[in-house]
Amino acid sequence: MNRQNGNGNMSTAIAVKQVSKVYDIYENPMARLTDALGLSKKNHGREFYALDHIDFEVEKGKTLGIIGENGAGKSTLLKIITGVLAATEGEVLLDGRVSALLELGTGFNLEYTGIENIYLNGNIMGFDRQEIEKKVQPILEFADIGDYAYQKVKTYSSGMFARLAFATAVHVEPEILIVDEALSVGDLFFQQKCNRYMKEKMSGCTKLLVTHDMASIANMADEVVVISKGRQVFYGEPLQAIEYYTKKVHTELYQVRNPNNHADRKGLSSIEQHAAGHQVWNYIDESALGGALEARFLAFDIRINYEAYKGYVYNEDTVTIHALIETERAMDEVIIGYQVKDKYGNVIFGENTHSSGFAGSRINIQHKSIAKLVFQWPKIQENNYFLTLGLGEGTHETQHVIQCWAHNIFQFQNISRQPNHGLFNNKIEQFQMREIEEK
Repeated sequence: MNRQNGNGNMSTAIAVKQVSKVYDIYENPMARLTDALGLSKKNHGREFYALDHIDFEVEKGKTLGIIGENGAGKSTLLKIITGVLAATEGEVLLDGRVSALLELGTGFNLEYTGIENIYLNGNIMGFDRQEIEKKVQPILEFADIGDYAYQKVKTYSSGMFARLAFATAVHVEPEILIVDEALSVGDLFFQQKCNRYMKEKMSGCTKLLVTHDMASIANMADEVVVISKGRQVFYGEPLQAIEYYTKKVHTELYQVRNPNNHADRKGLSSIEQHAAGHQVWNYIDESALGGALEARFLAFDIRINYEAYKGYVYNEDTVTIHALIETERAMDEVIIGYQVKDKYGNVIFGENTHSSGFAGSRINIQHKSIAKLVFQWPKIQENNYFLTLGLGEGTHETQHVIQCWAHNIFQFQNISRQPNHGLFNNKIEQFQMREIEEK
């Protein structure tokens, strides 16, 4: 799809002007049929705005990230930009050859082999057979799917499909590349390979990226649009967009978990509030708790470098956790700790007061207490990580009563300042090279 930019600004590759997409929603099929057949003058449907006056521009060679919760309208917007859907209101102006990687399978014939689909996509993009033949080998080398290139793509796994689709999309010399979450099904190393290729080999290409990977947004996007329930709620710098989006998601998440979530829900006194340093408490839903529960976590507050969490954490940042605890009886020896897990539930790192060398702390009966844990965020792979807090009663970290686990109560978005070569980097302490003399 190639449209001439009609706004007279030759530096603009994509202009989305007040775009809306409206659907009629019906309570039942009969009401829809009545309107479709024109049997009534009354409209039985109600209007639903999948998109509500979205407006932005992308300069040539720039990368725009689009983020938002599931169902926000991101995919609908990309389909309108690529011409798959028609907008109800507004217009889209494009200046450049567009290659789009939307839902897996878009533009591919499932009955064709991988090779045949490369030719099919090349023809769609306007290349003749001789031009396509020059691109086949680079595409196959990048996709790295071996002999599956000669099999029908309906036999492919989602990861193999993503490999071939991305390799094809970026090797047809696009001036505008549009990618919609298609890489999320690929393995981590291939995702990194794709991001590196887009950043290094396609610097002159205008890119539109829809993803839930905030690390990719931080490292690749020049500007970011945040969409929520069909509306454009933020447009600006990547880190500011991540902060806005994360705070919005966390606020909604806590409200869903506990609609009565507010600072004085448990009746904190002014003394307790002062002792907390005026923390902003996020109360924990009881469904997240496990253990004997004679002592339990009620709420927590997260600080990064002694400031409110902005939606991301870097390696070597200082993380401070305040935890509000309530007990039913006195406890002489308490062990408090934390775990940080990946999205698969694997514990990536953690620690507790016993193994860190802190003596047990007495928590008085029927009193609230505030525990403060401080640690440095390690150099680990960019990803989402989840916080679990633990509280035990005893004198040994492996021989104690588990009073409370607060599972997966907070999500960290880790963004790295340097490349990670695995789950975490381990510094080379010594290096030496010597020449071997030939005899």
